Amino acid sequence: MSNILRDAVVDPARDALPFLVITVLWVIVMLVLYGLFLVTKPSDITYDAWVHATVFVVPAIGFLGQVLQQALSGHHRT
Repeated sequence: MSNILRDAVVDPARDALPFLVITVLWVIVMLVLYGLFLVTKPSDITYDAWVHATVFVVPAIGFLGQVLQQALSGHHRT
């Protein structure tokens, strides 16, 4: 494999792997908590869409923050 390909694809993918694992685990935990929230809420109570959407905001902010950090760092291994 050429050094250019490794620098452009393999190294960033390897650097991003721990973040992706943490993000997937966080999304799973949030979905489980969201499911418990839906199952245990009283039937006579309804929530607006923004209440349900907030479940997914935290992982999205974390993901966008990591993408921004990777974009701003822009350094390559030598």
